[in-house]
Amino acid sequence: MAFNYLNSSFYINGNDEESIVQAIQSLDMFENNIIEIIDIKDVGDERLVAFLSNYFPANIHFIKDNYGNYKWSTAEKKEEPLSHFFIHLSNSMDNNTNLLILTIATNYNEISKMELLANQHLFVEEFALNKNSAMWIELPKEEKNFSLDYKYYDKNGKLIENED
Repeated sequence: MAFNYLNSSFYINGNDEESIVQAIQSLDMFENNIIEIIDIKDVGDERLVAFLSNYFPANIHFIKDNYGNYKWSTAEKKEEPLSHFFIHLSNSMDNNTNLLILTIATNYNEISKMELLANQHLFVEEFALNKNSAMWIELPKEEKNFSLDYKYYDKNGKLIENED
């Protein structure tokens, strides 16, 4: 009986892809959903996972505990074929940033290029159409507030949407 308890307690963590999926599906908002891992990014003692939940963009943030296991901290999902998530890290990356923008594009996405102007910093990302992908943008730590301006382009390079 103790073996079953110990064995099951190691399942619900983010130590490997199989246990990440199990941890995701253990959350009410993702229970019984089809999960497809798109990308896993490790930053110090934190693990960030971009995935699709029933074909929609989502992410989960894990933090490593004192025993070396990753325990989930936050999770979020959206219902657009191109979705942005703001992820605050508990520690900074290379003493440079502690805020990431995760952009997930699904195979239904029709945007081939995105320009993001965050204050005076310009980030340009290109997306392969008809393919699930994740892009990570590290925002500079020295700035506390950001004004974000997105521009999106279609497969022919034509501006299709401009959001502030």
